Amino acid sequence: MKKIIKHELNFFLSIPAMLWQVAFLWLPLAFLMISSMYSIAYGFSFTHYLTILDLTHFRVILRSLFLASINSMLCLFFAYPIAYFLAFKVKKSKAILLFLLTLPFWVNFLLHVYSWFFVLERNGILNTVLLKLHIINEPLYLANSLFAVGLVMFHTYLPFMVLPLYTIFEKLNYTLIESSTDLGATSSQTFFRITFPLTLVGARIGVFLVFILSFGEFVIPTLMGGGKMLFVGTLISSYFLLDQNVALGSAFTCLSGFMLGWALLMIFVLFRYIFYRITRASS
Repeated sequence: MKKIIKHELNFFLSIPAMLWQVAFLWLPLAFLMISSMYSIAYGFSFTHYLTILDLTHFRVILRSLFLASINSMLCLFFAYPIAYFLAFKVKKSKAILLFLLTLPFWVNFLLHVYSWFFVLERNGILNTVLLKLHIINEPLYLANSLFAVGLVMFHTYLPFMVLPLYTIFEKLNYTLIESSTDLGATSSQTFFRITFPLTLVGARIGVFLVFILSFGEFVIPTLMGGGKMLFVGTLISSYFLLDQNVALGSAFTCLSGFMLGWALLMIFVLFRYIFYRITRASS
């Protein structure tokens, strides 16, 4: 008995995690798929899927994919220098800066989003500063716009890109970068031939995290968009909470998840292709 327990210890330790996954992932997904195909009037059918297969719903999905793509690229662009700075240029105050990076997660999310109204509204901080500097002549309409949605998403999800990159940078041997510089490589050559290939795993993890969270976000578009634009998260919440149409909401959720899966697959293939081209060029 002891030999069996010792041999299968890893399996026994993983049972709580598997039960948690079944209870809060696979069972809800199964319920979602059944709800999307079942109705009292028609029984099991694809009626609800046929209802949402129109240009309106596909525009909502494409708009969410576009917003998630832009947000992921912006976060990746700004996260690289931040993670590099935290890993290699900061010594004494590293813990303080990491604490400040994660500080927004300590604040209520709704309060975090609402605080941006004081910055972006017509009489907000940003318009006041721009008017004082005579950069603009009249206040800009920044709140309740696609710009506001993208800006708040960028600010909210930037740490999800910085932290995976910082973890990879911490494990990176800095002497490789120094050796590349000593051998006459420029900063761009060092980045694309040394730094970027070795940190590509962290970039991929960060892009996946930011892309998935941005695609399904509904609080930020609802509050900062002013209800002018529909995204995947806002439309799903509308089906379930306002219309109380579980069948259509489930069908649209499954369709959105399918499109998200294809988008993530293309991102994965893109990262593999980039890694292949970089390693081939380096060799």
